Amino acid sequence: MYLSLPVVNLIISLSGLGLVIITITLSIDYFFRDGRLFGKRLHPLLWPTIVATTISSMLISLIYSEYFGFIPCSLCWLQRIAIYPQALLVLLAWRKADTIHFPLYGVTLSLFGLAVATYQYIYQMLPTKTRESGMMPCLVDGSSADCAVKVIDLFGFVTFPLLSAVTFAFLTMLYLYLRRT
Repeated sequence: MYLSLPVVNLIISLSGLGLVIITITLSIDYFFRDGRLFGKRLHPLLWPTIVATTISSMLISLIYSEYFGFIPCSLCWLQRIAIYPQALLVLLAWRKADTIHFPLYGVTLSLFGLAVATYQYIYQMLPTKTRESGMMPCLVDGSSADCAVKVIDLFGFVTFPLLSAVTFAFLTMLYLYLRRT
């Protein structure tokens, strides 16, 4: 089966934009309504959603690097460091029904990934002249790609780091709901 990069980019981008709406809705409910609107409805779906999100995020990053041949930049590797352990740990935590400790680890890894993804997104959106001035350095070490290269660039603002940041924000909200239950 042949995967077309533009089609995959479009599907992932539209899914990411939908995830933005879901994440904002969950955030408003969690922080301003104490989870009263979605807490009970979301409870039975938390574990499967976290498992699906972490594993699909890991697979998508592997598809782009191994199937499409994109070399991850240093900041992309840091984001992978934040998502790969979650994909493995969530399976163990789900089996043990750990709603106390695992969400803390998940939130910590997700906030780290969110910070790196946000930094990379801002870095990519800067004009070339500003980036080259060294104001915000990229961690290019010679063995990885340039952090400013946009593997996905749709609608003028959707890039891989944006989708990564949205995924980490979504996971953070799910972990907070899981911890509350």
